[in-house]
Amino acid sequence: MKDKDMTGDHHFDQAQLREAFGLFPSGVAAIAAQHDHAPHVIVASSFSVGVSLQPPLAAFFVQKHSSTWRFLQHAERLGVSILSYEHAQICRQLAGQDKNQRFEGVDYHVTATGAIQLAKAPIWFECSIYDVHPAGDHLSVQLLIQKLNIQKDTTPLVYHQSRFFPLDATTTALSA
Repeated sequence: MKDKDMTGDHHFDQAQLREAFGLFPSGVAAIAAQHDHAPHVIVASSFSVGVSLQPPLAAFFVQKHSSTWRFLQHAERLGVSILSYEHAQICRQLAGQDKNQRFEGVDYHVTATGAIQLAKAPIWFECSIYDVHPAGDHLSVQLLIQKLNIQKDTTPLVYHQSRFFPLDATTTALSA
């Protein structure tokens, strides 16, 4: 692998890059666990499934200096709730600056391993941390999926251009 030039010859600024990233629609995941009897959560649109089937891996990216990651990285297990459109109102609350208010009024369950599962999530994974790698100003976190649960009768939440949308199952789909 070649040496990585961290400065690069970029012909854009960070605002343009953020705008470009925002044009890519993505699902939204709440990555959460209980630590010292308190719930902690990171909301990520960078969550990726299908990293590997054997072993079963998923991944997400988190800012290197995330104050919440300091707690989650030590959890026995992490709960990953893929958010439904019903979660659109609480999504910003979960991602909010006031950590004491993040779970206020939120329906969730804590497993025996400390993983947090949000109610009405279309997909829920219970994971352990498999590997962590630096990725610029973020960390790439690979998760080993230990358990999963699927709720088929929900509408997924999609994040696009700083707004939330439902993924409507009645939209005509093109076959892959």
